[in-house]
Amino acid sequence: MNPATGQGPLTLLHRHRTGARPFARLVCLPHAGAAPGMFSPWAEDLGPGVELVSVRYGTPDDAPDTMSVLAQRITAQLALLPRRPTTLFGHSMGGIVAYEVARRCSVRVGLTRLVVSGTVPPALHRPGDTHRLDDDAFITALVRLGGTDPRLFTDAASRDVWLPRVRQDYRLIDTYQYRPRPPLACPVTAMTGRADQEAPVDLVRSWRDTTTAAFDLTVHPGGHFHLLDDRREVVAELRRRLGRQGATPSSLSMP
Repeated sequence: MNPATGQGPLTLLHRHRTGARPFARLVCLPHAGAAPGMFSPWAEDLGPGVELVSVRYGTPDDAPDTMSVLAQRITAQLALLPRRPTTLFGHSMGGIVAYEVARRCSVRVGLTRLVVSGTVPPALHRPGDTHRLDDDAFITALVRLGGTDPRLFTDAASRDVWLPRVRQDYRLIDTYQYRPRPPLACPVTAMTGRADQEAPVDLVRSWRDTTTAAFDLTVHPGGHFHLLDDRREVVAELRRRLGRQGATPSSLSMP
């Protein structure tokens, strides 16, 4: 039993503080190597009506072998939470993880929307070998992409802790292979930065092919980590979509 939640073993989920009667849940899946705490500032912006949950991808000592195993673990833990309308938000690697979780979500999870940021749709994903680089080359690649504090790797103790975690996340996304599946039934929102070279607008627009429901695309200023540079606008976009699910807490609550 997890003493913080009163639920089962929610080892991959971090439930941020929220109001007593949230009308919706936002589950955030971060980019490779990020800690769930990166989303902590979002709690205040979202307000007490939205329960904020963030996800971690395991540790080198308890790491999933494949993206499929990771998605199954996350989905099983989400199903342990009290049922409420749930939006998945994934950035970069997190967008692919969120998609794979969305495919597995049962009615118990209450999925109402998938939001992806800074990532191309799974059918356009190409395997890579970044996780195989030696330490110096790997760190150089991370710093060039942005979103990772270089100070994590200048201190030997921090480097020993974080480098294996980031490398493990990259192994999962580098070795991910998309297998065609029926489209999702929930709405999909895609976001990207106008200067994002990892997820250019023309490719991100292809997320429309992943659903039979509504699709919309939002382009923000900035590059791959537009959600850090433009956090308040990104969260405002999410709030507007959470609100579309049905305006009042009472009408959205589920038994």
